Amino acid sequence: MNSFSRLIFCTIILGLWGCQGVQQNALKAQALAQCNMTCVRHFEFCRQNCINNCPNCSYMSQRVAEKNFAKYVHEKRVEGKKVMRELNSYRDPLQCRKVTCDCLSDFAICKKGCTGVIPKKLQAVPYCV
Repeated sequence: MNSFSRLIFCTIILGLWGCQGVQQNALKAQALAQCNMTCVRHFEFCRQNCINNCPNCSYMSQRVAEKNFAKYVHEKRVEGKKVMRELNSYRDPLQCRKVTCDCLSDFAICKKGCTGVIPKKLQAVPYCV
């Protein structure tokens, strides 16, 4: 009877160990879903509250350049001198290269982070026009 009890005991232990993997997979899936929901919430917040994105940065940069150029033209005309510069002289081409709000990119990185693996690759900085 002693060997039969051992057999039953070992069968129960092995059965419980088999369920442990299923439970861990369920916890991983739950954590992944929770992480994805956090990414979605951050994306929605970014989309609703972010004002310094590429189109806004370009628009504001163009307005500032136009204002400064108009001031320069006015000064030169008052002085009676020739206007030598152009509008592009007053626009900083690097100003909008890295905007603080790239909600889609942040969302994609967040989703990749939920899986635990973030692949690294080199890519050019996007040019904002």
